[in-house]
Amino acid sequence: MISAVSSNSLFSPMFDATPTPPVTDPTKPATPVQGAATPSTPHTATPLTNAMGKDDFMKLLVAQLKNQDPLNPMDGKDMAAQLAQFSSVEQLMAMNKSITAQADNQTKVVNALDALQKGQTDQGDTLASLIQGQMAVSTVGKIGVTDGNTVFVERDGSGSITVDTGTVKGQGNIIVTDANGKEVARGQIADVKAGLQSVNLADLGFDPPLKGGSYHYSFQVSSADHAPVNAKTYTTGRITGLRYENGSPVLMVGDSLSVPFSKLIQIRG
Repeated sequence: MISAVSSNSLFSPMFDATPTPPVTDPTKPATPVQGAATPSTPHTATPLTNAMGKDDFMKLLVAQLKNQDPLNPMDGKDMAAQLAQFSSVEQLMAMNKSITAQADNQTKVVNALDALQKGQTDQGDTLASLIQGQMAVSTVGKIGVTDGNTVFVERDGSGSITVDTGTVKGQGNIIVTDANGKEVARGQIADVKAGLQSVNLADLGFDPPLKGGSYHYSFQVSSADHAPVNAKTYTTGRITGLRYENGSPVLMVGDSLSVPFSKLIQIRG
């Protein structure tokens, strides 16, 4: 015998097509996600700049024309003003580029002039050093005068001193001392003129005459109108040699004195 099946039985829970979600046991830990995370696509940002070129200006103008209200289009005066601004911007940019190029060229010219001046200065110094050296060589054997109060006496007792009495003239008095400051001679000369002058040792009447060597001296001038005045003294002696120090000539005066060539006041034959 065939049993009838109720139609309601077809819709019983055992025939429910809706999927049943899995039952999760809260007492068990969740299964971790397996595998590496997929990176997101990097976003490239457009660099921002405050500078606006002529191309940007033209794009803005074209966009403005495209998006203007057909019923209320842009005034022709406004259009002309914007075009004039665009032309001004373009001219200013061209002018700025030209000025920058001129500044670069001027810098190059200044650097070139500086290098040329330095080269000329170096050449001038070299030439001056050569001329000075030639002149120094030609002084050897001659009499040189420089600042100081040293007097050089030759073996035969000859020699000279150089003094400057300024405006005073009259009788001259000389005192000669050795290296220890001890007086070794004293002499007089009757007629001393004013100004820079040379006096031969033979005219001073030393008794006894000085022996050959180097001494120090002082010189005074006195007259009826003036009290004794100390004259400015100079060192006078024969140039006996030459050497160079740091590229500059140094002269040997007498037997012991070194004098830079630039310090010579007079050269006598």
